[in-house]
Amino acid sequence: MSIHHHSRSATACVAALALATCCLPARAAPAPRTLQQAVQAGARSFATDAFGGHGSCIACHSHGGVGPGALPSGSPLPSLQGAAAQFPRWRGGRLVTLDMQIAHCIRGALGGTPPSPDSARMTELVAYLTALSRGRPMGLQLPSIAPPSGHAAAP
Repeated sequence: MSIHHHSRSATACVAALALATCCLPARAAPAPRTLQQAVQAGARSFATDAFGGHGSCIACHSHGGVGPGALPSGSPLPSLQGAAAQFPRWRGGRLVTLDMQIAHCIRGALGGTPPSPDSARMTELVAYLTALSRGRPMGLQLPSIAPPSGHAAAP
């Protein structure tokens, strides 16, 4: 083999390694092992992640979502305490879940790319917002239903 061939092979290997290094996602933090860790990870993401946009969730939802906030337009936003208790809900002719609402906010207000619905990051954000609803009545927006026929009621 010629020196020129070795040089091209080495250059190709270095270029491939550089491309792989720059294009691989950053090593993710270990997945939470407890609900408390998931809530804490969601709180960190809420406070610091820009999702490729121009700010984090606290840009609109001050004090970690506990206090009132405001949209970039200045329109007021209520506290997020109890927000998870209001989902799922029917809005605009369709069913909206909490993760869909989170994605809408990230895409709209932040101009970012929301995490996929089945990602650990979205699950952590949902866990955090759900923790903010601790002690709040759940499901008040849902219709009353009877148990399916053929099933005994729980004792």
